Amino acid sequence: MKIFTLCGFLILLVPAISLAETHPKVQAALDYQLPGNTCGTKPKSFESSGEAIGKPVQESGALTVFEGSGAEEMSDVDSYTRKRQERKMARWKNCTREYKSGLLADMEALKASAQHGLTQPQANIILENMASIQQAYMAPE
Repeated sequence: MKIFTLCGFLILLVPAISLAETHPKVQAALDYQLPGNTCGTKPKSFESSGEAIGKPVQESGALTVFEGSGAEEMSDVDSYTRKRQERKMARWKNCTREYKSGLLADMEALKASAQHGLTQPQANIILENMASIQQAYMAPE
């Protein structure tokens, strides 16, 4: 009788042990760390001072009649510096776009890990990881 009890216990124990192992994709989702943003801070953009040459002075409450009438704006920033700043901004935007697309791919991988079965604590950890991805993705910089 003891042998039947032992065999019955082993039959119930073997599936429980096999279910205790976590799938590699689930384990990767549990161990996920948000990658650092290597793009740096957003470059400071400078706008022209807004001084106009050849534009007549108007009263403060008057309509802007001379807007866009060939009046040139004058700036204290030379064209080389302006172009360099535009290139910096373009590089930063491209880097940020790539970083955020990587975050979206990570989010999809975390979502896909749920198909392998999760316990409630595992699901909570993965949801926290997904929330950190969402927070980083929605950040303006």
